[in-house]
Amino acid sequence: MMENGGLLTEFTSQVMPEREHFPLRNRIIAGLCDALVVIETAEKGGSMISAFYANEYNRDVFAVPGRIRDPAARGCNNLIKSHRAALLSEPADIGYVMRWDGPLKGKGLQRQLFVELDPEEEIVVNLLRENPECGIDFLLCRCGMAGSMLAAVLLNLEFKGVVRALPGKRYAWTG
Repeated sequence: MMENGGLLTEFTSQVMPEREHFPLRNRIIAGLCDALVVIETAEKGGSMISAFYANEYNRDVFAVPGRIRDPAARGCNNLIKSHRAALLSEPADIGYVMRWDGPLKGKGLQRQLFVELDPEEEIVVNLLRENPECGIDFLLCRCGMAGSMLAAVLLNLEFKGVVRALPGKRYAWTG
């Protein structure tokens, strides 16, 4: 791959590149990446499709801001404004947000293929699978646990990489 590159596609080699196939490619790229960087894009287009998929796959998305009146910068500016992308003003921002400059610097992190969950954790994970991006209040009402117990379960699930904490006391299953 490093010397000759590679080709990744859902189509056979006889299928020519066509405009309507590009969103499918963007879905694959968003799934393969740890983080997606959008440099410049209009309000609609391939980069916006990639950013949408990256957000759906719980990948970090970064966007370089542009001039407010520039049509080629509207997509990046809207991604930042709607909190669907982190502002990228310099390369170090990526390392900071991705925590690449922290204690795990230089070490690969291997996720477990099958995570063992206790019964309380299974309840919370099942709720999050059925209801993406649940608030803490919703989880408290539905799971029947005390608040301190739920907080401990959510923290354990975060450590196991099963749950991701979101702004506004919301949580999402990393599935």
